[in-house]
Amino acid sequence: MIDGRAVGLGWSIHLAISNTETLKLLFLSTVFPDDDDPSRGTYNSELCRALAVEHHVSVVSPRSWTEVIPRALKGKTYSAANGLSDSRIEAAYPTYWYPPRFGRGQYGEFLWKSSATAVRELCRTHSPDAVLSYWAHPDGEAGLRAAREYGVPAAVIVGGSDVLLLPNCPKRGERVRRVLNESDAVITVSDGLRNKVIELGIDAASVHTITQGINTELFHANGRKESRIRVADEYTSLASDRPVLLWVGRMVEVKRLDVLIETAALLQARGRDFTLALVGDGPERSKVEALASERRLQDRVLFTGAVAPDSLGVWYRAANVTVLSSESEGLPNVLRESLACGTPFVSTRVGSIAEIADERYSVLVLPQSPDALAEGIEDVLDGAHRQNAMEYQPRTWSEMADDVVRLFRECGATDASSEATEQVSCHVS
Repeated sequence: MIDGRAVGLGWSIHLAISNTETLKLLFLSTVFPDDDDPSRGTYNSELCRALAVEHHVSVVSPRSWTEVIPRALKGKTYSAANGLSDSRIEAAYPTYWYPPRFGRGQYGEFLWKSSATAVRELCRTHSPDAVLSYWAHPDGEAGLRAAREYGVPAAVIVGGSDVLLLPNCPKRGERVRRVLNESDAVITVSDGLRNKVIELGIDAASVHTITQGINTELFHANGRKESRIRVADEYTSLASDRPVLLWVGRMVEVKRLDVLIETAALLQARGRDFTLALVGDGPERSKVEALASERRLQDRVLFTGAVAPDSLGVWYRAANVTVLSSESEGLPNVLRESLACGTPFVSTRVGSIAEIADERYSVLVLPQSPDALAEGIEDVLDGAHRQNAMEYQPRTWSEMADDVVRLFRECGATDASSEATEQVSCHVS
């Protein structure tokens, strides 16, 4: 922390300058959008874009060789997703080489070796003043190695499962704890995750809750009627006045979409009229489609596939309620995006979701219970939750970026190119 007890005119001038100087920041994580997958880790690109308004940001986002090789066979390489070109962010996508299915405790070392050349090339003319990574392992280990190479502070943002589940893995738990212990700062997006990190034995003074933001240009409550008309133009099943239940995410097992499909079957059996729109894609999609067909929900469940980030706001505004059925979460930004669009949510009571839940515009239920989820949805559809959600005041990405920069300054990050000038000015004063 900056010591407020320091006195003297020289210190005051140095502090004033260091609080306004431009920092050169390196962001390193595999979770970041590219031209092939623009929805991948959009929360990270939003943060980097907000940081890049006042600071220089470079991004190194390795891509697994399992992704790179099929793409290379088609003559394609990875490049930055649309939307980064106007942010002055430099992005590199090196190939992440690692042995499949074994040696996972060494994945951080493999990631760093795969990323080091790209890091050095991007930082050749502007060494970083600080390194930020997302996901404790292997990304956080590679970010820590980059920070140590340049002798600057390192901070890692934990996402959820990397501190909820990975510490229990024999080959990776020790690595996760080491990254969290050796990083100058650990950033959690909720108090619940902060408590989990501290429970792992990490010094509480180095763990900081900095909640994520919302892109208020995309996620707002204006034009809900127009949004419904827009999605109905593309999907005729939404043309009626039937309520829209919205799910947004990646179709993976932990999201428990099987529970959501069973919930839809219960609602249909109770005579409820609705369309369940599943916005997203993933490895579980074929199983979910088969289950929906088995439960005779073909005319009630809509599979849209992945949707461009700049279209998600339209879906939130068109929906009556956003639903999550996950068995594990951190603090999903999906729910804050939904609220920012004036749409209430029903979610399983997992992770840190209770931190943003308010009975005026949300309902939390027990996980793995279709009955409880169905009752929660009915409560929202029959209540005033949608009207109350209009009162929600979202936090912006700029606010999160300011908090991250403030934390780096407290960790000692300073623009090395201006340090000599600052010291001379302080001495003269």
